[in-house]
Amino acid sequence: MSAKPRIERAALEVFVREGVDAATTRAIAAQAGVSEGALYRHFRSKDELATSLFMTTHRRLSGLIQESADQAIGIENKAAAIVRAYCQVADEDWLTFAFHLTQLHRFIPLYQEDGRDPVSVTETVIKQAMITAELPPADPRVLAAMAIGIITQTATNKAYGRLGEDRLSVHAPLMTAAVRAVLFAR
Repeated sequence: MSAKPRIERAALEVFVREGVDAATTRAIAAQAGVSEGALYRHFRSKDELATSLFMTTHRRLSGLIQESADQAIGIENKAAAIVRAYCQVADEDWLTFAFHLTQLHRFIPLYQEDGRDPVSVTETVIKQAMITAELPPADPRVLAAMAIGIITQTATNKAYGRLGEDRLSVHAPLMTAAVRAVLFAR
């Protein structure tokens, strides 16, 4: 493995263990087995490295949610597809997903790709279901926040060790049922 992927992986480990603010380039370089100079050849700063890691995962998750929802027919299937997309990203690489999840509040203000984030994609799916009368009228912003909240709160509890070592997808059926309940609750 070349230096850049080792640095990125080491940074994820250090960021998840210590937090972005407490992490140092020295600790990241040591974890990666490279010099600090090697780190700086690939990233101008620790913050650039952290932002890059977050945005890569955020874009991947957003794209997968959009693609999965587009392929599903009907709001109940779209809800299940959105849950599966989150689970897929989490199960493929829990460390990357945990970093993304625990750093949402830090990096979301930097995300400028309007309408292409997981919540906005979900909101659009919900709006469309209301237009076609699959869902009764309500505030799609609130429903999207609540639906995504079910998934992210479950994942947060996994990140804090409260759900054991299970893959997130083990909980997909219950999360999907809860998301569906939220979508139809009035």
